[in-house]
Amino acid sequence: MLKSKHAALAAVMLFAVLAFHLAVAWQDFGVLARNGFLYDDSFYAFKIAQNIAAGRGVTFDGAHSTSGFQPLYVFLLVPAYLVSGGDPVLPIHIALTMLAVFTCLTAGLIYLIARRYAGRAAALAAAVVWAFSPVVTRQGTNGLETAVTAFMIVLALHYYLGRVRSVERPPARRFLALGLLLGLAVLSRIDSLLLALVILLDYLLLLRRSGAPSRRILPVGLLPIGALLLYGPWLVYNMIGSGSPLQDSGTATRYLSLAYANYFHYSAENLASDGPGYSFIWTQLQHSLAILKVIPPVHVFFRSLDRIGAAAGAIGGFRVAANVVGLAALALFGWTVARWRRSGERARRREIDPLLWFSGLLVASYSLYIFGSFYFIRYYYPLYIAGCLYFAFILQDVFDWYRRRGPRARRLVATAAAAYAALFVYFSYSQAFRSRPIYPFYDIARWVRENTEENDTIGAFQCGTIGYLSGRKIINLDGKVNRAALAALKSGCLEDYCRTEGINVVLDHERILDLFFGDAREAFGDSCTTVPQGKMKHPTGWLALRLPSPAASNRAPGAAAPRSGAALKQ
Repeated sequence: MLKSKHAALAAVMLFAVLAFHLAVAWQDFGVLARNGFLYDDSFYAFKIAQNIAAGRGVTFDGAHSTSGFQPLYVFLLVPAYLVSGGDPVLPIHIALTMLAVFTCLTAGLIYLIARRYAGRAAALAAAVVWAFSPVVTRQGTNGLETAVTAFMIVLALHYYLGRVRSVERPPARRFLALGLLLGLAVLSRIDSLLLALVILLDYLLLLRRSGAPSRRILPVGLLPIGALLLYGPWLVYNMIGSGSPLQDSGTATRYLSLAYANYFHYSAENLASDGPGYSFIWTQLQHSLAILKVIPPVHVFFRSLDRIGAAAGAIGGFRVAANVVGLAALALFGWTVARWRRSGERARRREIDPLLWFSGLLVASYSLYIFGSFYFIRYYYPLYIAGCLYFAFILQDVFDWYRRRGPRARRLVATAAAAYAALFVYFSYSQAFRSRPIYPFYDIARWVRENTEENDTIGAFQCGTIGYLSGRKIINLDGKVNRAALAALKSGCLEDYCRTEGINVVLDHERILDLFFGDAREAFGDSCTTVPQGKMKHPTGWLALRLPSPAASNRAPGAAAPRSGAALKQ
């Protein structure tokens, strides 16, 4: 009877999670595209899947093959385009529905993992905080592989803990199965390769500590074999296409992070040629530390401090206070986890240390080498999983302490919990259903469709949404899905590349155009058109310009820059 009640409660909770995320996923498409749910990068995945479904190949623009996407997610999108009848919006809602299901399943797996080491109430609280947290609400509906990867990571971890690590002599087939699961995780996002490595290392260390004979290591070799069975074909595709095991988007991310240093005010100059300095790396580390504030269990606290600081007109002071509290909490967390090693039953919680190692390697990789701080909030998604699991463990300790306290202490804890729950519900609802315009790409795509000719070939750096919605031929210039453009950027031959591709219109944020074309307004004069802000609260900062004809470009040295390009129609 008790088990049936628990099963019914679990079903109700999963239904509530799914209903909530479906409500977010099926909001008006304009809201999703403008208000910070869908990223511009999401539309790269949508467009590539659309082209695959239409038989145009693995390409964004229909002309250049690419590996600049996470394959499992894009391949899962293809059926949505096959059944959509050419509707560009319906497949996106289908994709977000799929992501909502993955988020729901991830919540269930977080509960199951937490339940191995904590009570039912603490495990349920961790799953609820995950499922309804503001950051998961947004990132789980971002139109990218984020929710798929989270599910694959938690599924592989759950299998490892329950079917491999906890068994004295697991059969060889389980290592193969674990390898296949980790292969799916790596296909969903290449970062998961680090998870495969730490799980393999953790098990080898476990064998060493237990004094197992060396023959016990042999079946473990099936783990990397299983991973390679699934990831190997994609690895070969990358090597053949680009000569590198890395995807186009991964190669471009580091370059663009350095090239855009001035754009994001990280440096006074473009760092792409000279490489990062210590000050640049320090800014990346600061961003990484800042992301820790949005880990689901603590997000409410830090967000509340921001709101109070803004209301008091002292946001700077409150952020300093938040940073101090955050660093102290991080130190306390480390001390608490270290104590569990010497605490009997609690020492079992250290079994999920591979997830903590994985999170640490992610932070180190992106902070010190790959960079891309403008994407950290989704790159560090595994940290949010770890945060929820450790939240369950700490909450269980609080419950144990609570049962030993008197009425006064219990009332205090209950009041604090009620305040936390109220703030959590408020922020969760606000992030889901009280959003406001953030990104201009949706309106810019409409402007491009209305103000360019059908035979124009348009180059843009941030062009996912524009390429998907404008109905024009859009060539990616930042190299994320176009390795030839990245090569042109690195060699300083972007204008030559534009002429080679027949690009006659270029648009993007004016400061980005200035980075790669010099002073755009000075160089192209009358051909420059300011892209209006549409429904955005502030100007877009975007500029569109017509490139001069090849004859005008081949002017004599010292001649005046062309200023007579035809202006884009208004």
